[in-house]
Amino acid sequence: MTEESSPIGTLRPWRFTEVLDGVFRTLRTNLRSVWMVCGTFIGLGTFFLYFSIYQLESGRGGLYFDPYEAPLSSSHPADWMLLVISGMVYILSYLFLGPLAGASVTGITRGFVRGEAALPLKHAFRLAVRFGGRTLVTMLIKWLLIMGAALVPLTPGLLVGLAGWWQVAPVFLLPGGLVSFGLLTFFYIRFFLAVPVILEENTAYWGALKRSWRLTRWSFWRTFGLLFMLTLILYVFNMLPSLAQLLLMIPAEMFLPPEWFWVANLIQAFLMAVLTALLAAPTWIVATLVYFERRVRKEGLDLIRETGRLEESAL
Repeated sequence: MTEESSPIGTLRPWRFTEVLDGVFRTLRTNLRSVWMVCGTFIGLGTFFLYFSIYQLESGRGGLYFDPYEAPLSSSHPADWMLLVISGMVYILSYLFLGPLAGASVTGITRGFVRGEAALPLKHAFRLAVRFGGRTLVTMLIKWLLIMGAALVPLTPGLLVGLAGWWQVAPVFLLPGGLVSFGLLTFFYIRFFLAVPVILEENTAYWGALKRSWRLTRWSFWRTFGLLFMLTLILYVFNMLPSLAQLLLMIPAEMFLPPEWFWVANLIQAFLMAVLTALLAAPTWIVATLVYFERRVRKEGLDLIRETGRLEESAL
């Protein structure tokens, strides 16, 4: 593949920095589709959660305060109920709608790697509908396996504690917690490529997980390093919503009467939902890039021939 035919370089084992650069090139090229998909499937739950938090804060001391210094109060039961409901909506949206967004973002990234034009918004949502069900079930299986593996090292300490020997339990829980974290990280990375496998190879459930396990063999630390660096970069970008909240809070508290704080809360929640929803996409993008990179390294994948074969089969 020539330099011009690939958005992130020639078809060869990409360097570490090329993969990270490909994440942000993908976002820049498909920003509208990625943002709308993530905002629709993830942003709604985030919006309700932040709005309920801001409403609760407004009733306990203004638009901004230290929740650890303000005493808990039951004088606003409606706000507390809204917070509980919003938290449930937030968890359910990430659990059941997040995989749909992941399938769509993966499909968008796949087209970008192949050098195709930016995917229209309508087609991005079609990807979510087409592959969302298989992605959801595969992700549920994946997390059940990961959490089950992470729970095993903690079992001795928990059993000792339940037997009443809580003074002795930390002796088992501390090393067990370290082993549990290691297993969680290990299995997460080995199953990291499951979603790209579903879309690219039309293999789901156990087959996708086993395929991801084979592709990530001998690349654990490289994938771990990519995720670690991406997390650090996203941590910096994650400060933007807090900055936006601060810039909105100051004029709102100066010019709005307390009974109109809910307007500022709506705006703050919307900004937080829009910005944080976009931050969910890079993980799925890097998974897709690593998937193609691993296939190039392990299997000598030729995207030009593969794309031509797919186009011929479509005709």
